[in-house]
Amino acid sequence: MTATQTMTTVERTQVASRSQASGPVWRDEEHRRMAFHASAQALICFLLYGEEVVRDVCVESPGSNRTGITTFSRLPIPMVCRPSGGEPRRGNPAPVSSDAIVDAHGVLQYSGAVAETLLVSWEAESENLVQESAQSRAWAGREALSRLSKLVGRERKADVFFCEYWEEAARLLRAHWAGVVQLAETLGRHPELSGTRCDEVLRRCEIV
Repeated sequence: MTATQTMTTVERTQVASRSQASGPVWRDEEHRRMAFHASAQALICFLLYGEEVVRDVCVESPGSNRTGITTFSRLPIPMVCRPSGGEPRRGNPAPVSSDAIVDAHGVLQYSGAVAETLLVSWEAESENLVQESAQSRAWAGREALSRLSKLVGRERKADVFFCEYWEEAARLLRAHWAGVVQLAETLGRHPELSGTRCDEVLRRCEIV
């Protein structure tokens, strides 16, 4: 069963209405996969890190060689590692955890590949990454996770598949799939979006 088949009637109607109103948004199937890859990363970042963290979201084009998101910080701090609002800083240190930072980054980096498999099957099997370009994007995410892990003194080898990150990314994306679709379609028409624009799209989808 595909992701489209499992969407609610309301979601299917909304997606169809948007598509009919604005016309085709995909150059080809590869363009569609890249847009969903980048959109999934942006949505997971929005969920785990909050607003005003993403600098831009990009889908590879003739003038660009990257797909995905960039953030304002090399090491964005997930919300679970931030101090509670309204509490005095003195005597209330931020609950920073190296493991939590790595785990959030792991879910983020796996999410793009998960989104590409959800386009094939709602079961999100990693075996569905059959295209060489999709495999390359998935590998790049695992390498990015490995680099950040070393930065904070933890180890997440790129050649190891961490099923926990894959499964959590799949759970979050399924729960907010309408937001992924909306952002992907926006990226289909505009190959690069600012972080501000990305946040606006996701807020309208009531992503919480």
